[in-house]
Amino acid sequence: MSLIARVSRRYQVVIPKEIRKALGIKEGDRVVFEIEGDEIRIRKLRNFLELEGSLKGKPLSPKEVRNRVEEEIAKDAL
Repeated sequence: MSLIARVSRRYQVVIPKEIRKALGIKEGDRVVFEIEGDEIRIRKLRNFLELEGSLKGKPLSPKEVRNRVEEEIAKDAL
């Protein structure tokens, strides 16, 4: 999906409604800006609490928890 938005005098951009709806972006959500070459990628930052329940099953060590969280973040980045 590609849509066009205008940059305001204060360098602000409104995320088009179709994109907000498709990604479930609501007021107060945070987004991440990433630069790739001459492109800007904007993605919704997942709330850590959204990961609740994704580690159910067995007790994990702190290192295992960190690894699982990093895996979830990497999935979100794709």
